[in-house]
Amino acid sequence: MRERLRELLTPAGVTVESYGAQLDDETFAYVRTLPAQWVTFDAITSVKKTGKRTYIYSANFEVLSAQRHLNDNDRRLNDASADQDVGVYELIERAKLALSGQKLGLAIQQLEPGAVRSVAKTMAGRDAVAIYAQQFSTSWMEELPPEELMRPGELVTVGLNYLIKPGDEVTDTSDLVTTRNP
Repeated sequence: MRERLRELLTPAGVTVESYGAQLDDETFAYVRTLPAQWVTFDAITSVKKTGKRTYIYSANFEVLSAQRHLNDNDRRLNDASADQDVGVYELIERAKLALSGQKLGLAIQQLEPGAVRSVAKTMAGRDAVAIYAQQFSTSWMEELPPEELMRPGELVTVGLNYLIKPGDEVTDTSDLVTTRNP
């Protein structure tokens, strides 16, 4: 999702990253990166069993769009910075057009746009900022491994890598989770 948005938004000077708690920064450092869009996983909304070992998962992702609020007076006065900045509503629309109907090379159903909600309309330092979240939903099928590979009592280990710093692909930390099959 992030790469698709970058392809279509980078020429407009929009920062596109995975969401990594940028909005929780008390120094409002994210304001220097605006206009920006952050992609994040929202939730698995349903799981349906379709066979002995197959399930269909439905999930939502969100694209947060953020921009400084440029008032109508700035635009009427033909302020150069107002002409160059893309508005938050245009960011939302561009994300919808870029992602709707896409499979992104994955074995998923096409992304469908959903609700848009206001995340924040606030002052960040001396800047008025508007942030909205556009929801996108999809679904996919997963099949559990054959039973002979899932013998009861065996340990199963999964490695998890976390990319915390926005914009980089370097693993910042990782976990190994080991569980015992029932």
